[in-house]
Amino acid sequence: MPASLDFATLLACLFFGNFFTVLLILAYRSHYPNERTTLLFLTAKVLQLIIMTLLMLWQYNHFRFAIPVIVLLNLAGGMIEIFALLKLLEVYSSRIKRIYYAVTGSIALCLLLLYLLRSDIQLLVASAALAGALLLVYPAYILGWKVRKTPLQEIMGLLYGIVILSLLGMASRLFYLPPAESHAGEWVQFLYYIGIYLLMFLGTAGFMLLSREQSYAELERVATYDELTGILNRRAFVLRARPLIAAAAREFTPFSFLLLDVDHFKQVNDTYGHDTGDRVLQDFARRIEQQLGNGDLFGRFGGEEFAVLLHRSDEAESGETAERLRQAVHDATIEGIPLSYTVSIGLITIVSGERVPLNTLYKLSDTALYQAKQQGRDRVVRSYG
Repeated sequence: MPASLDFATLLACLFFGNFFTVLLILAYRSHYPNERTTLLFLTAKVLQLIIMTLLMLWQYNHFRFAIPVIVLLNLAGGMIEIFALLKLLEVYSSRIKRIYYAVTGSIALCLLLLYLLRSDIQLLVASAALAGALLLVYPAYILGWKVRKTPLQEIMGLLYGIVILSLLGMASRLFYLPPAESHAGEWVQFLYYIGIYLLMFLGTAGFMLLSREQSYAELERVATYDELTGILNRRAFVLRARPLIAAAAREFTPFSFLLLDVDHFKQVNDTYGHDTGDRVLQDFARRIEQQLGNGDLFGRFGGEEFAVLLHRSDEAESGETAERLRQAVHDATIEGIPLSYTVSIGLITIVSGERVPLNTLYKLSDTALYQAKQQGRDRVVRSYG
């Protein structure tokens, strides 16, 4: 029966759940003391432990201002935990911070005035439940509808939605719906307890899983993309190109490999400095990427050398694309700096039922690229193997 889940049992579960979470976070922070998101999360959990302690003391001694203090601390703890979650999702900003400060501060002031004027604990708790539901709407929206990056985030968004409904249900019961003694009232209170326990679960296991997921995503990003230009690094390019080359061999379809090199790049670094050189590479990568299709691969092989794999592109198409890439950066200028640059391109097209190693494609294109530089740079030279 719903009544079997009493408040004291729920309180004990919440207390020990938060207590052991705090211990685990402290152990983690002993090795990563400068991790700000975890510090916010730890602060929220410590506040929640204080709240649980005050609630347990209130069970034995109903001192007058315990409930308003608990409500205000709960608002503060909830806001801080939401901040930690939003930082983890990379949607936290100074604007969001100001909005939450304003909304939470206004709610806290209204609740305090309500208690001083009415001294009605039931009304105060109902209003606090309503406020909690309001504060959770944004993270639930971000997780369930706005971001939608992974199944974990979508499920967390759905669970936060359930918590919001349980808080609204409890607020409604305390305001004007059936009393706790009625069957409907028991079920509303039961669902509220489930919602509170679910909120703790989301704030511990959910947060930890999300943190780990974000860490894996960051590791994958670092392992896949070039830090300076944001395009594929050499390793990721090779891994993605191999199955495309194998598929082209099986289907006997053409593909083309291009090797691109920014002309006189060493001179740019020596004359203007490495910061300017970095800006040239970023501008170059952006211009080239804008000219490529979704099925094409584009990666940085090192320094000023880049590679493009044109999937299902024959000699005519690849020649047109290579010339378009050359024109895209022809005499390109960097904003605020009186310099321009060009690109030389080595190109090879393969139509074969046998799989050609990527290393072979690189060598053939590199030979063509060398010829382009020998012929005066700023041109496309094709290799015929």
